Amino acid sequence: MKVGFVAILGRPNAGKSTLLNALLSKKVSIVSHRAQTTRDDISGILNEKDFQIVFVDTPGIYMGPEALDKHMRNAAFGSSRDAEAVVYLIDCGEKDMERDITILKALNVTCPVFLVLNKIDTVKPEQAMAAKELLGKEFPDYQIIEASLIRNFGLKQIKEAVIPTLKEGEPFYPDDMITDKDPAYQAKEVIRQELLHFLKQEIPHQSAVKIDSFEKIDGGFKIEATIALEKENHKPIVIGKGGQMIKKISMSARHELERMWHQHITNLSINVEVFPNWRNDPKLLAEFGYGNE
Repeated sequence: MKVGFVAILGRPNAGKSTLLNALLSKKVSIVSHRAQTTRDDISGILNEKDFQIVFVDTPGIYMGPEALDKHMRNAAFGSSRDAEAVVYLIDCGEKDMERDITILKALNVTCPVFLVLNKIDTVKPEQAMAAKELLGKEFPDYQIIEASLIRNFGLKQIKEAVIPTLKEGEPFYPDDMITDKDPAYQAKEVIRQELLHFLKQEIPHQSAVKIDSFEKIDGGFKIEATIALEKENHKPIVIGKGGQMIKKISMSARHELERMWHQHITNLSINVEVFPNWRNDPKLLAEFGYGNE
């Protein structure tokens, strides 16, 4: 049997989580147009008759100064070190690709790298051609694949490109497992997804979600969570007048989890607390699940 790990890398909003979900035909990684949607490595396991590919969705590579930014960079670069292949996504609509070129030159990997020009349908043919020529000149050994992942265009080519990089071996995961993340982690991420959906960019960027209690009970799940904020003046915004905003976030997260799991959420309770400067506090970063690099 052919097996292997494939790291999915790229800058924020290039389409990494969209690719992972499309490859598995199931949502395992949250999706948003905001930066910092993915903060951890998330493995999606593609099981087919002759192979198992573990695709690792990584945080968007962002050169920010905070400890949380460092955690995300380490997660992204670390996943590429032992991978059989790297799939690097580039937003074809970006006029300046110098930051992508800088990141690619810093990767320092020996495995095959596939450059995916995503959102190809959003640009004129001459812009797409110019991007391919620039990337081909900078990285002549890398295969370039055109894609529009939201439309599943290019998906087959990506899968076919990475299969030859796999090695003979035993599968890493059972064939009925599609992700390495447990339901409590998924619940945390879906709540954060709804924060990104309903609130302005600054607040979700400065927030984290912690699962305080996760129980499977007769008829479904009972979940208690905390939204951690950095600033006191963000708290009334997240709660909303008469508690309307936090109610919206909770209801939307509950419906999304029920859709994903095909299970009833009997109760989803969300508290809101302020933890000043948590993004630079190693203890709090670890408590919220972001390591202590």
